This record gives sequence, structure tokens and C-alpha cells, in this order.
Amino acid sequence: MPKLLDSNVAERWIVTEYFPEGTLEHSPFRFQGKPALALRAFRSLVQTVALLHKDGYVHRDVKPANVFIRTNDELVLGDFGIVYLPNAADRVTKTGERVGPRDYMPPWANLGVRHDKVEPCFDVYMLGKLLWSMIDGRAVLPREYYKNPEFDLTKKFSNNPDTYLINQILDHCVVEQSRECLSSAQDLLIVVDTLLRIIDSGGQLLNDGVPRPCHVCGNGYYQPEVLRQNTPVGSMRFWFSGPGADTSLLSVRTFVCGYCGHVELFKSQPT
Repeated sequence: MPKLLDSNVAERWIVTEYFPEGTLEHSPFRFQGKPALALRAFRSLVQTVALLHKDGYVHRDVKPANVFIRTNDELVLGDFGIVYLPNAADRVTKTGERVGPRDYMPPWANLGVRHDKVEPCFDVYMLGKLLWSMIDGRAVLPREYYKNPEFDLTKKFSNNPDTYLINQILDHCVVEQSRECLSSAQDLLIVVDTLLRIIDSGGQLLNDGVPRPCHVCGNGYYQPEVLRQNTPVGSMRFWFSGPGADTSLLSVRTFVCGYCGHVELFKSQPT
């Protein structure tokens, strides 16, 4: 959160640190097409919200205009004007009032009524949309359309396998029903850390259709090598020495880099 430098409660003013680079709203293309860089910066934001959720607070106003840029890998959440305070004597919102940013509010929070209990998943939905916006470069993702061709990061940046990891995050955030959403930013932080470990170790998703950059030449991509009978699945035979020598077969899928020809083998899963 912004560092508090000075304040006067009686006169109702505060002085916080200054952010010369402004907010994400001022730099919509800073992380465009850079999912790994965006995810590292996003983590700092999720960690902040996770600490809020741990104490029962819900921010309710996560959007680019309220996220300040401290450094390339550290974002700062501001504007706590409509934060939900548990057990507060008074509420800053009125009965029947919709509360939150119009384009980032989860559908279950936009039903024309004031919620007696505001759940942390409200923020998780907004965080998901914010992550999409950071990578896409556009401010608004309509509804839960992140897998529609017009908004799908894996289509817009088709050669970057990390976008598929981002969609795995969105699968648990930008959803229609609250029961489908991660319950809090604490859960979201676990998911983010898991995927960052994959990225940092050079790991790749092995799902069909995900581009697999060659880790040898760095220029080509692995593609299934069609063997006999129009299948990429073949067999490796192992010979065992010693008494009772025998052989064993292992089914494998073969992938070949289209640039340097490097071959990778994966054990074929039974169908």
C-alpha cells in the first residue's frame, strides 16, 4: 500500500508517497504481451490483497486507476474509499446501492442490492480482470469473455506459452458464479506462486495446442512427429542384462523442433 508520510485526522488529510509513473491507467501498454513480467508485478498486488483478506477487509475497487506503479515488479494498491470493514458500526454505502468499478465488478455483486456481507471473492474477480488488462493492453474485458477469440490472450499472443498459464488463473477468477471463484486472494496467491515457479524454471504446459519453444536452439517450436500409422506414439525397447535377461517396451510420444531438429520424448499416457 502507499507509504503514509503524514496525516491529520481532525483536519481530514493525509500525505502519501508520490508515484511519478502514475497508475496502470496511465501506462496501459507497460506489460502488454509480457505475461511473465506482468505476473511478477501482479503478485505484489495479490500479496497486498491477501493480507487485507486475512484481516477481513475487502477492497471492492480494484481497477487500473487505483493501482500505482512503484517499480517494474511492484504495484501498489490505493484508494480505500469504499473498503468493506468487518463489524463496522456504519456502512459507507446505502441499501440498494451497487458498489464497485462498473467494468470490474463481479456479476454476483451487481444485482441492485447492497450485500450485508461482502466476500473476498469480490476482489479476486477484479484482480483477474486487472491481470487480463495488464497483458492485453485494453482497459475493459466484457463480462467473462476472456476465452472469446476477440479477447483470448492465447490468440492475441499465440507464440507465447505463458499466456496459457495466465488463462489458468482467469479460469478461477473471472467467472459468472461466486462458487466458481477462488474464495480469497490468499488462495489466488498460491496459484500465482505455483505458476511463477513453472515460468522461472523454464517449464511448459504439456497440453495439446500449447506452443512449446525449443530449449536448445531457442528459435523453433516442438511439434508432434508423425511416425507410422499417422500417430506420434511409438515404442522404445529396453534390454536387460544378467540372469533371466528380458526386454520391455515403453510407449512414448515424439516431438521434434522444427528449427534445429532436437528431439524430445514423453511417456505416452494410456487412453
